[in-house]
Amino acid sequence: MQTRRTDTLSSLFLALWCAISLLLAAGVVSAEKRTPHDVVKTSPPPQKSGPDRGFDIVLLMDSSGSMKKSDPHNYRKDAARLFISLLDNEDRIGIVSFGDTAKTLIPLAQNTKENRGKLFSAVNAVSSKEFSTHIHDAVKKGYEELASSGRKNRILILLSDGKLTLGAKEKEDAAFAELAKLLPELAKAQVKLYSVAFTDQADARLLEKLAKETGGFFRFAKTDRDVHVMFASLFEKVKSPDALPLEGEEFSVDKEVREAVLLITRKPGTSTILFDPSRRKNTPVHYAENIQWYEAKTFDMITVRTPAPGRWRVKLSSTEGNRVFVVTDLSLKSSFTRSFVNKGETVHLDAWLEKGNSIIAEKDFLEKVSFFTDVTGPDRKSAKMGLAEASSPPNGKYSGALAVGATGEYEVRIVAEGKTFKREKLVAFKAAEPPAGPPAEQKKNPEAAPKKKQEPAGEASWKQVLVKFGIINASLAAVISLAYLVRWGMIKTKAGKGRGKKRDDTQD
Repeated sequence: MQTRRTDTLSSLFLALWCAISLLLAAGVVSAEKRTPHDVVKTSPPPQKSGPDRGFDIVLLMDSSGSMKKSDPHNYRKDAARLFISLLDNEDRIGIVSFGDTAKTLIPLAQNTKENRGKLFSAVNAVSSKEFSTHIHDAVKKGYEELASSGRKNRILILLSDGKLTLGAKEKEDAAFAELAKLLPELAKAQVKLYSVAFTDQADARLLEKLAKETGGFFRFAKTDRDVHVMFASLFEKVKSPDALPLEGEEFSVDKEVREAVLLITRKPGTSTILFDPSRRKNTPVHYAENIQWYEAKTFDMITVRTPAPGRWRVKLSSTEGNRVFVVTDLSLKSSFTRSFVNKGETVHLDAWLEKGNSIIAEKDFLEKVSFFTDVTGPDRKSAKMGLAEASSPPNGKYSGALAVGATGEYEVRIVAEGKTFKREKLVAFKAAEPPAGPPAEQKKNPEAAPKKKQEPAGEASWKQVLVKFGIINASLAAVISLAYLVRWGMIKTKAGKGRGKKRDDTQD
């Protein structure tokens, strides 16, 4: 009985020994193949309890003296006020001015009606008097403003007309080094930097680099009159609002629209006129009670609460930068959020409709809806592409593939069109040449170095496991053998003492 129990224990011990050896070997191989990125995990920014869809945004506004020439009419201030007005009450905004130094004009403040005046006053306080352009200080100051934010969505928006100029090469080199150190910190903290290059004098390459390395977005304003269009584009990239297609001078409002915000670009000496479905005329001077009208130097922002369903018309003086944003219960969604792609890539676009935060998948409804995209490429030519059902059986989502064949800026209108409604979403991205691959390794004598046989990853891994198994097995065997020898010696000593004691007892 004792022998059988000993054999059973020995078998169990042997099985346990093999299992431990294999696990240790596999663990060693896995640890060897693991990269630092697998080991070091970046903690996401702290989250507030409960849903928080708001954004924390800091505007970094150039106050260098060159702005007197590049923006003599302060159009950038109108554009900043427009951007603030387009954001929601749940968002928080801060303003930083930079030139010789970076100064916080207003820390993060809730974008409520009560705070709107303070935010506008901070924008108005941005000057055009300073001698240098401390872009690195602006980014650092903005990051400090966002560092204590508990929100997931944190963004810096940088507007500059110049280069990083400090008056001495040594100082500029140090500033560039500081920027290079800051960018990975921003990316790790998931703080995105959006940038607008203002006129041809701006260091567009630097501003684009800042955006690209932090997952942000870059825009280039050719003239001061284009700045509000660039800020509207940033708003669409940040908030992804719903919009109505503007067809010529007309757009259709359906019963699901609770509010419409018109952004209309205006040429000098012209006036915008808005006609509702009853043909009632609204102007900047005389408009209906449910309309708010903000008239800037280069654009009009017209907010219509509970707009009447039907066909609206707006008299335009420019076809550039006109948008009709809406607050609606019937929303068009897309998962495409990229700002930079490579030439030669195939970009996958998708779209679906939601009502009450639920995807509409009813066949009877979707049969009457067409989903398509209108793509404008770097050559400014547009092409229409239909979207097809993304899965079988259908789940309400539609998709299509776009081959990016040239470098430059792309604008994609994603449209859902039914019998009683229309929705559109505008996405923009820039295509660049793909990064050059590593140079081919040149060997002095290719024949002298025989090619190493390539093995499948799984086979190679298990070969390593078996090698480690053998090494660990041998080590465990040595340790266990030593333990057995010690144990055997102790038993033998004890047995000898027992026999000696027994002889003594017998003699007695």
